[in-house]
Amino acid sequence: MLQSDTRSQISVANAKHTVLNPVIPYTGPIGGGLHPGEIIIIQGTVPPDADRFQIDLSSGCSTKPRSDVALHFSPRFRGSPCVVCNSLLQEEWGKEETLQQLPYKRGAPFETIILVHQDVFKVAVNGVHLLEYKHRIPVNKVDTFSISGKVRVHAMGYIPNSVSRFFLTFATLKSK
Repeated sequence: MLQSDTRSQISVANAKHTVLNPVIPYTGPIGGGLHPGEIIIIQGTVPPDADRFQIDLSSGCSTKPRSDVALHFSPRFRGSPCVVCNSLLQEEWGKEETLQQLPYKRGAPFETIILVHQDVFKVAVNGVHLLEYKHRIPVNKVDTFSISGKVRVHAMGYIPNSVSRFFLTFATLKSK
């Protein structure tokens, strides 16, 4: 019940910044940076011919030297379907964390929610918790969102801490 209650209450309509139908690849700023308690929502569709796509939360958008990436989230459809997470620090990739589970379906719509906690990112897909990824880079350094690969994004938004606290508290109270 909590999953559907939470999903029905969180929407890009509550976002402090919303982007509709961006051209992919997309890179844009997270106004004011990212903070614990905030939520990022991505609503889109996976094309039928998708092999992979990625969402990156980074510190800037430099390519030379490449900016640090706090969260590299990459659903992969070829071979053994999985989700790979990693971080890039001083142009060196860390150890990949691979989840041998893929909640995305080719040709189907999706909603991905990234909840920012003090020590982890929590990711849910289509209202179901998928994974937690521990911060390897301080979250207060994250100020850029990127998405690339074979994916269509209809809407994405950043929900500020005060709004996300309200909705998560409301959802928790409703589930009791």
